[in-house]
Amino acid sequence: MGNLSSEPPAAPAARRIRRFLSEPGLHAFEAAYDPWSRLPEHGHAAPFFTYVLHGSFVERAGQQVRQCSRGAVIFHDQESHTNEVGGTGTVSFNVELDPELWCELTDGIGVGTSLVGRVVGGDIEWAALRAWREFQQADNTLAVEEAIMLLCEATRRAYTRGLFEPHHRLDRCVAYLDAHLMETHRLAGVARIAGVHPMHLAKLFRRRFGCSMGEYVRRRRVARACAQLACGKETITTIAQDAGFADHPHFTRTFVRVTGCTPRWYRARITGAEGVVQPGH
Repeated sequence: MGNLSSEPPAAPAARRIRRFLSEPGLHAFEAAYDPWSRLPEHGHAAPFFTYVLHGSFVERAGQQVRQCSRGAVIFHDQESHTNEVGGTGTVSFNVELDPELWCELTDGIGVGTSLVGRVVGGDIEWAALRAWREFQQADNTLAVEEAIMLLCEATRRAYTRGLFEPHHRLDRCVAYLDAHLMETHRLAGVARIAGVHPMHLAKLFRRRFGCSMGEYVRRRRVARACAQLACGKETITTIAQDAGFADHPHFTRTFVRVTGCTPRWYRARITGAEGVVQPGH
C-alpha cells in the first residue's frame, strides 16, 4: 500500500494490482490479495482509505485489532500496521492523497483523528462505492476527486449523527434487523425488540441513520447481494430472490438506485472479468 508515486506500487507475490490511477497528489489502485497472505508492517505518510470490495482481512496496529470485511471503509493517517488476509482472499480499493490535496478536497471536513483507524460501514459503503465506480471509468480524475470529497462529507455527516457511537436501543434494533433480513417486519414488533414506542423508534432511527427502517433493510439486502455477486457463482435472478426481491427487474431497479450501477456491471468489475489493467496500457 505505499507512498505517492508516478508508478504503480510494487506488488509482492501475494498481491495483484488490477487497476490503478496516478495523478499529482492522488494515487488510487484496486488490488487482489491471495487467501491467507500476510502483508508485513508498513505505514502511510499521507491520508489513506481502503474500501473492502470482497473477502476480509485482519489489520493489526499496535494493540488494536480490526476485522475488515466486505463493505467496510477504513481511514488511515500516518500509522503503521500489518494485514492478514482471510481464507477467501480479498479485493480492495485504496486511495492515498497528498495532505494538501486532502485538505483542499475536504475543506477541513474530512475524517478527524477520532475516526482514523476505525472500521466503518453501513451507508458509508455506498459513498465509497461511488468513488470506486468513478475510478473504474478511468477517464475522469475530476469525477474521482468529487466522489472522494462526497465520501468524506458522508462520513462527517454520519459522525455528526452519532452513527459510530454506541446506542443501546438502536444497536439492538439494528442487530435484530441484520439477523432477520429476509423476514417480514412490523414496526410494533421491532419497537418491542428495541424497548421503545414505535413512533419514537421511527424518529430515533431516521435521525441516526438518515433513512427509515424499511429503507435500511432494503439497502442491507443490496449489500448482501453485492457479496454474492462478488463470488460470481449464482445467476443474478437467483441472487435477487435470495436477497428478498420480488423479481429480477425489481432487484435491478433497487440496486441501481442504491449503488449507481447495474448488478451485471458490478459483477463484471468486482470479479475482474473486465481484465487486469497493466502498467502502460
